[in-house]
Amino acid sequence: MQSLITEPLGLYGWKRAEPVLLAALLSEEPLLLVGAHGCAKSFVLERLAEALGMEFRSYNASLINYDDLVGVPLPDATRTKLEYLSSPESIWDAEVVFIDEISRTRPELQNKLFPIIYERRVQGRPLTRLVYRWAAMNPPPTDEELDEGDALYLGSEPLDAALADRFPYIMSVPDWDDLTSADQKKVLADQFAGRHEFPVAIRELVAEARKRYEELMPELAPRLTPYIVTLVPKLHAAKYDVSTRRATMLMRCAIAVHAAREVLSKLTAGDVPELYDSARLALLNTLPDRARRRLNAAELTAICKSAWELSMRDEADPLVQLMKINDPVLRLRKMVGERLVVPPDRAAVIIGEGVAKTKPHLRRGLALATYLGIRERADIPASTVELLANEIRRAIDVHENTCMVTPDKSKIARAVGARVADANRRFGGESEFAQYHSNLLNSHLPDDFTNIRAVNEASADFESLWKEFGL
Repeated sequence: MQSLITEPLGLYGWKRAEPVLLAALLSEEPLLLVGAHGCAKSFVLERLAEALGMEFRSYNASLINYDDLVGVPLPDATRTKLEYLSSPESIWDAEVVFIDEISRTRPELQNKLFPIIYERRVQGRPLTRLVYRWAAMNPPPTDEELDEGDALYLGSEPLDAALADRFPYIMSVPDWDDLTSADQKKVLADQFAGRHEFPVAIRELVAEARKRYEELMPELAPRLTPYIVTLVPKLHAAKYDVSTRRATMLMRCAIAVHAAREVLSKLTAGDVPELYDSARLALLNTLPDRARRRLNAAELTAICKSAWELSMRDEADPLVQLMKINDPVLRLRKMVGERLVVPPDRAAVIIGEGVAKTKPHLRRGLALATYLGIRERADIPASTVELLANEIRRAIDVHENTCMVTPDKSKIARAVGARVADANRRFGGESEFAQYHSNLLNSHLPDDFTNIRAVNEASADFESLWKEFGL
């Protein structure tokens, strides 16, 4: 698809972001750009405001005072209320406000930005001319950078959660290392090309996209509702911050991005966009977590795909009910325990996630019980069987081992012997359960169990699994 917004400005590697930029423009909702210094965040926003013919105000959040925004407060003639002695830099007549370095804003000023960004109000008074609220920040440091003292942007802090939640669009901007070598060459060559102009009228482009958004809203909202309802719990389970406000934003952003993609595709004779791709692109560019940490795009794509596929199924489908369980261990136990008919590829994912997420001292028992529960299924992928086999090998590979142990390890060994003897007494020493139970507990000796409580938990959990799985 031809670039209509970014490459004409000499911004290469930004093309994937164009639907998000256009979505923010058509919806007139706040936009936050996150990127390294020198990657043209300010430049692209200033040129868009210029192309729209709108009064633009730019503020550096690390330097401004509140008076810079609103002017000097003075009593009016009646001395009953305050008026503001404004300057050309004040916010009152602005149509576009850009707050740069917003992550460096002093805490007391951050609170005063909330109503400007989300409500278009200052001191309770409406900003009648204000349309667009844009901001930019450097990437927040990772935990590793902080621990090692290697944070690149000293003074740049993760954005306050409440402030980040006011931005429906939070977009990562490509840095030099994100560009292909071809795009890097274009950037170097383009510096001598002079001023660039948009190939289309931006105001008309925005108006067309807004019209398409309004047309799509009643059509797509019912289609996206089950997807959002399925998606949000999955995001919560993966520790992403999704408020009720954000859930409604996800719906609007997905429709706006799709409208933008349709219009851009139409103007460039591109392929007809798929709604799923629009939903995924919106998800990657709307989570407030991006203003506080680096996001895992692969993980988010997997969550999006899973939620999308489930939302397309009948509500009574056993797989839908199963995937609504956010705890991977409980999901695995339900699948095996109830012998739910799950497609092999999905069953493989459920098994892998469930085994990986369980506690270390319970993992082998769960893997063993799972293997015994699914061994008659011939369609389970070989890689999944191998995963289970590697985990349970020590419990089914009979061998003798003699070693010296500390008094604490000796106590743990005696606790294992006591649990084995108890199971032999209750189930019979020759029973299948008792033999697997004995092998399982003894396979953890001498070093896997850290205390007697872990021994008891492993024993009780395996017995519970045996009953749940009908073994």
